[in-house]
Amino acid sequence: MDGVAQDNYLDWMRSAYFVSVLGNPALSVPAGFTAGGLPSGSRFVGAHRRDLTVLQIGHAYERATRWSSHHPGIATA
Repeated sequence: MDGVAQDNYLDWMRSAYFVSVLGNPALSVPAGFTAGGLPSGSRFVGAHRRDLTVLQIGHAYERATRWSSHHPGIATA
């Protein structure tokens, strides 16, 4: 989380486990890069037992954006 100190390694996963503990399917997908070249992502969350729907949405998103084929620039010295 940008600019927020994390007390331990798992703190950065807080948004992920809030969804998972409820039993809802979730999918993280690539969504670009920050100005500094770090990867950025989005998350799709579905209703309980709607795993297939979440996967279909993720697949449609990937087909439309093709973010998984983009790579950050590599700085050279």
